[in-house]
Order: sequence, then structure tokens, then C-alpha cells
Amino acid sequence: MTIIAAHHSHSPAPRTAPPPPTDGVAVVMPAYREEANVAATVDDFLHTMVRAGIPHAVIVVDDGSDDRTGELIDRLAAVYGGRVIAVHHEQNLGYGAAVRTGIDTALRRTGFREILLTDADRQFHAEDLLALRDRKREERADAVIGYRASRADPWRRRLNAKIWTTLCKALLRVPGRDVDCAYKLIDRSLLQDLRLTGEAAAISPEMLCRISGDGARIIEHPVNHYPREHGEQTGARLSVVVKSLVSLAVVYGHMVRDAQRLGWARRLASPKDAPAALVTLAACVASVLAYLYFADHGYLLAYPDANSHLLIARRVVDSPTAGLAQLGGVWLPLPHLLTAPLATWEALYLNGFAGALVSMASYAVAVRCLFLHARSLAGHWAAGLTAAGLFALNPNVLYLQATAMTELLLFACAVAAIHHLHEWCARERLRDLSLASAAVLAATLTRYEGWILCVVALAVVAYAALRRHRRYSHTEGSVLVFGFIAGAGVLGWMAWNLAIFGDALNWKSGEYADSALWVAEGEANVGSLGTAARTYGFAALHNLGIATAALGLAGLVVYAVQRRLRSRWLTPYAMLVFAPFFVWALVTGERPLHVEEVMGGLYNVRFGLIMLIPAAVFAGYLVGVLVKRLPAAGGRAAAGVLAASAVAGATVAVGGAIVLDEAVAFRGSGAEADNAAVAAWLRDHHDGGTTLMMSFENESVTFESQMPTGSLVYEGSYRMWEEALADPSGAGVEWIYMRATPGGEDDVWEALWGTDALEDHYELVYDEGDRLVFRAEDGADA
Repeated sequence: MTIIAAHHSHSPAPRTAPPPPTDGVAVVMPAYREEANVAATVDDFLHTMVRAGIPHAVIVVDDGSDDRTGELIDRLAAVYGGRVIAVHHEQNLGYGAAVRTGIDTALRRTGFREILLTDADRQFHAEDLLALRDRKREERADAVIGYRASRADPWRRRLNAKIWTTLCKALLRVPGRDVDCAYKLIDRSLLQDLRLTGEAAAISPEMLCRISGDGARIIEHPVNHYPREHGEQTGARLSVVVKSLVSLAVVYGHMVRDAQRLGWARRLASPKDAPAALVTLAACVASVLAYLYFADHGYLLAYPDANSHLLIARRVVDSPTAGLAQLGGVWLPLPHLLTAPLATWEALYLNGFAGALVSMASYAVAVRCLFLHARSLAGHWAAGLTAAGLFALNPNVLYLQATAMTELLLFACAVAAIHHLHEWCARERLRDLSLASAAVLAATLTRYEGWILCVVALAVVAYAALRRHRRYSHTEGSVLVFGFIAGAGVLGWMAWNLAIFGDALNWKSGEYADSALWVAEGEANVGSLGTAARTYGFAALHNLGIATAALGLAGLVVYAVQRRLRSRWLTPYAMLVFAPFFVWALVTGERPLHVEEVMGGLYNVRFGLIMLIPAAVFAGYLVGVLVKRLPAAGGRAAAGVLAASAVAGATVAVGGAIVLDEAVAFRGSGAEADNAAVAAWLRDHHDGGTTLMMSFENESVTFESQMPTGSLVYEGSYRMWEEALADPSGAGVEWIYMRATPGGEDDVWEALWGTDALEDHYELVYDEGDRLVFRAEDGADA
């Protein structure tokens, strides 16, 4: 007869040398207030294993029960000799502690090769042990974990269990569909040196995570589950749930520390490149703070183009003809594809966060890559910090990254491209060439400036490969690898335009791509190289600030003198191409850009912001060169002071966000006041009925009225648009919006004004500022 009546704490007693392993099963059975169930449960296992001829022992752990549970298991131990081992906790320590004590006792007091973990509440029967052992031998598994094929618990416990299992699998990636099923047959070798800390229900997922992390073969098998007939379930108590959740968080931390199935989290906590990680974290914090600031001041949707981008993304998932065709053929698709999933949530769509999140993530990527690129160029962290700081703290960048505009996504792609292209030029790793080409591909699908970047980057690849190998075959291979990926976006967009519009160049020559829609007749920049250069120069200067521009220019001179045009150091020059590109676009009338000094107003002034990238890089290089000349003593502190001073001084010199000034001025115009008025009226009166409304030039009304995009028939509604213009009543249109500005009438006004189709079936219900709203007569306001 063997009775163990030791009092255990959280930490098991030191293990003595265990008996030599033998065939058999040690059943570990925690028990708390189970006086009505424990005897029957123990008898069931004993008799079943005797009939099956399985050597065995049943370890019952009384976890400080205040009923007769402890007395009953002592009697069982007395009756069944060494086949039952009774263990007592002086006070209730919880399920996790009871499981640990039971495992420790099984390992110290028995030599059986298999350990079964189960409960004493009679909801599991011993007959399933036989099936688990057979399956374990057949599959040559190290452990078989049961799952309840049909759980005999109230629906609340079943729901809690599903939530708990989902949470455990998400955090710990544990195997099995039923994490807390108390029926597990495990080789003692997996438990021999296992150190568990989980409390309450967290002990089970912790155990599964640790034993599965060593390459053990673990399989599942269904087990029967029976209703509890006696006693009270304690697992659903609030105190137990809270204890389990807290313990799961602690276990998660231990897994991160030990790199157990969570190497990615450990790498995140201890990054290989700590300075880059800190810069990235700082960028994320700055991004959130800037977003909150501009949101608090109501500036997030000041740019009308932000409304347009959100509308396109929303129509992909919600419009009368929803689908990818709603991406259109003028604006490139990547920003809208990234925004569309979030735009399904109406709140995120209406407040602009669906698009802003893309810009915010792009901002963090751009800041990180600028740090890496400038540090690599100059060979000092102060150079990277300067470049990243000049970009990250620029007021224009901070504003645009808080909006649904597309500039920040382009900037991130461009900076990533030049960084990895430089790394390829320096080390010739195929990985860097592939990453650079992927970044250029993304840029070509974001904005048309990316197409220019693609051409310049391809030239850099060809020049660098030719200078390095001086053999055409090597050059051809590098160009093909890069060009195949980087150029796929351009070819893909042309193929898309051909498939949707029947014209591969629709993006350039289509109805809504004509530059005359934006460039006014008599534009001062058109045909005048001097005026165009002056205009773009002022735009860049206002975006960068004079200090950043000066630092960048000085850094460019120093860089050119030191590095010249050596193939390894060629990449930073690539971003300079955007200045002549935009000047050319202004001279040829492809795009308009206005500054106060030339035209007396602001328009598209953000085009100058892209020059901040090369300016920041060269300014960072300059600081890196200066830092290297500092005395070794106190060099780190001096380097930090120099970098911080350069960033702070240059940022203050910017003087504000000119891109925001432009957006605010536009919103203050008379036309936008009229748009805001009719949008407010529609918010109050529109009932969600089918609405005929041209989108072009009416985007702010469409967005701010908050009319459901699923009810809007517009020029992108395949086939429905023409039908609705010809016979709106027959097409089921309930509302009609038209813009009647003299000389700027929209297509709805052109098609319907003065026609019987309008006058016979619709009543004018709004007429202010050349904005007209009609409603079907059977639903018109009295």
C-alpha cells in the first residue's frame, strides 16, 4: 500500500532518479471538490486497464478541496495499494499547479512510458484510453491529444472554449482543434525535462506548445464527452477566466523569450538592426500623432483627390457594378487595391482612415529605408538619422501621410528601390536586385512618376553591370532579371486599358485623361522652359524649406566630388531625374502646377515634395562626412548633436505645410462652398434610392453627401450609365444630381436638361449655386 500525502506548492519537489521506463500508463488526475465523482472515475480507469492488461498507476491530486475529496482518494490509495497514488495540496493552488504536481509525481514515482492527463469529474471515460493507445502505436506518434467530437456542456462553455482555442492557436500556434480537452496521452520523454508555468487553463496550451516545438509527432483522436452529473464546474468562473488569460499572456512572453514557435516575435523584440528598428518605431509614433493632430483639425479630407481615391476603392467592393473594373483606366490601381479591403467598413471609408492607413504604413517604410540608404552611403548612423529625420519631420510629408493621397506610397516604393539598387550595385546580391525590381513594380502601379523611375533604374542596372563585368552577356542577364519584374506593371496597365476600354493608351488619351481637363488655356508654364523651371523650383523650395535644400545641395556637391560616377555609387543620382521630368511636364502642358510667385495661387504644389528624397539623402551624406572628421572622444554624442541640429534647424525652416495651405484654400473656394451646401442637403434628405450622378468633378459632393455608393449610377457603371441617361425613369432612377455651372456643365445636365424624360417624371427639389437635385415625382417632397 502506497499513500503519498505530501503538501505541494507551485514548484514541484526536486526529482529523484525515476524508475527505469516500463510499458504502462500513469494516469494523472487533478481533483477539486469532486467527492461525488472521483471514486467512480478512478474505479473506471483501474478496471478498464486491468481488463486490457495494461500496467498502470492512477495519480490523483487533491487541490486543497474543502469537501471529502482528499479523504476519498486516501481511501482509494489504501484499498488499491500502489495502483493509486494520492497527492494533496494544503490549499487550493489552481488547475495548473495540480497538473504540474501530478506530472512530477508520475515521473518520480512511476516508470511508465506513457502518461495520460485527464480530469476527475467523470466527463471522460477510460475506454477511450484504449483507442488512443492503439492509434499512438499505429501512427508511431509521441503524443495523442483528444478532441471532444460532441461536447456535452452548456452552450456558454462551448462558446468560451471556441474563443479560448482560437486565442491560443493565434498566440502560440498550438496543434489540435480542442486545446483544453482533458484527455491527452503523452510519452514521458516529452515531459521528462519540461518546465511548465501556466496557471488555470493556460497550462494545456503551454504544454502543447512546448512539446510540439521539439519536432515531436503529435496527432489527434476523437474522444467521448459526457454531461457532468455531480458537482460544479469551476472553469467558467470569472476569476478562473481572468487567471487563465493573465497566465496565457505570461506564457506567451516566455515563449517569445525562449523562441519556442515564436521566433518572429523574439526577433521583433530583439531586432538584428536595433538602430533601424528604433527609427521605424519612432516613425510609427510620429505617424499616429500626426494623424491624430490633422484629424482633430478636420484636415484629413481637405484634398478633393483624397475623396476620389476613397470613392474608387469603395466602388470596387460596393457599387451597382462592383468589381475590379471600377479601378478605371487613368489613376493607377495599387493605392485603391490596398485601400479597398478597409473601405468595406463604412466608418473607415467615411473618415478617410481606409486610405490614410496605406499612407501611414508607407511613411514608416520610407523613413526606415531612408535611414538604411543614407547610413550605407556614408558609413555612419548619423547620416541615416539625418536623412530619416529630414523626411519624417517635414510638415508636408506629415500631412500627406495622414491622408488618402498616393504620394507616400510612391515615396516608399522609390526609396526602397534606390536603397536595394544601391545594395546590389555594392554587393551584387540577386536578392537586392529582386527587391529593387519589386519596389519599382509597385511604384509603376502607384503613380506615373514610377514609370520614369523604372526607366532610370533600368539604365542604372545596365550601366553598373557593364562597368563591373565589361561583358554584354552579364549585362543582358541583369537587365532581363530587373526589367522583367520592374516593367511588368507598365505592360500590365496597358493590357488592362486594352481589355477594359479597347485602347492600350486610354490612360493617356482617354476621355478623362486629356491634359486639357486640368491645364487651362494660356497656362504660363506651357511652352516656356524658364517659367516652368522657376515654377517647379519654387514648389520644391516651399516643400523642402531653404535649409533642407541648402544641405541637400551641399551634400550633392560633396558626394559628386568624392564618388563621381562610379557604378557602385550611382544610384542616389536617380531621384534627381524628377526635377527635369516635372519641368518637361509643365512645358508640354501635361500637368499644371501653380505657385504664388508665378501664378498668384497654389495648385498641385505637392509635385515638388518628391525632391525631398534626394535632398534628405545627400544632406545625410554630408552630415556623415562631417561626423567622421570629429574627434574620437565624445564622437557618438557629437554625431547625435550634429544630426539632431541639422534636422531640427531644417524642419523649422520649412515654416509649415504648403500642401495643406493649397487644400484649405481650395476648400474655401466658392465652388466648394456650393458643393458643401448641396452635400449637406443630400445627407439630410437622400433616402438611399438609386441616384444618377456624374462622378467627374463632383467627387466632393458624392463623398461628403455620404450617399451609398451601391445606389450611385455614374459614368463607370457598366452599361447602366448610358441607359440611365437616355431614360432615367425607365432605369429605376429615383434621384438625379446635375451640375449646371455655365461652361462647366456635367454630362447629366447635357443629356437631360430641358428634356421630357426629366420634366415629365422628376421634380426639382434643390436649386442652389448651379447645383440641381431632382427626385422622382412619386417620392418628391411636398
